[in-house]
Amino acid sequence: MAHSIIDGICSSCSCTRKQAEEYLEDEIRNLRELRDLDDLRSGDMEVACDNLGLEHDYVEYFIENI
Repeated sequence: MAHSIIDGICSSCSCTRKQAEEYLEDEIRNLRELRDLDDLRSGDMEVACDNLGLEHDYVEYFIENI
């Protein structure tokens, strides 16, 4: 699934695969920080998808990776 997420990010932001991987890592890091602070909200995964130009179908990926 990570491969399709990277492809989706590349398409939405016209960036390289390396940049897309960095953007994805940043969003996951942000979600983990929110979790660790006990401040993670149900809509935060959707916001991460929006920030990366992804459909909300990828919310499950973020849930599994935080």
